Amino acid sequence: MMFFNIPDIFNFGENVRQGYESRYERKIGRDFRNSVLLAPLEQSLANLQNIKDRIQVRIDKEVASGTDMTVPIATFDTAGQILTSAVIAVGNATSTVTGSNPRPAYRESQLAYTALSQAREALNNVVDDISTAVEQASTTPRKTTYAKKRE
Repeated sequence: MMFFNIPDIFNFGENVRQGYESRYERKIGRDFRNSVLLAPLEQSLANLQNIKDRIQVRIDKEVASGTDMTVPIATFDTAGQILTSAVIAVGNATSTVTGSNPRPAYRESQLAYTALSQAREALNNVVDDISTAVEQASTTPRKTTYAKKRE
């Protein structure tokens, strides 16, 4: 900048503004606040997927023993779809930090927590349906293939 033919010895102008922005501009990355916000989401999702796997094993055992599991299987399929949407919500929340436009994941993490609680509730409904089906199977008399003749 030449003002009254005085040379720009102090580098006023664009250089000063660029130095200020580069020194004080901070990109949002995986810092402590984001890890505190997002780590429980990923842990809860892993726990729910583990519960889903254990429920699947329980349903398979009950089907193998001859228990009618049509209602729990239908509820389990619905819970699987809800859990899939929770996986997508958690993925969206974690991608806000690592994506091309990093920003805090407050809104997305709130949506992910809501999706996780819906998935947890759906899995609880599956467990309730399994216990109801097992109770009904134990109260109804089983038909034996070797019927004794009563005289």
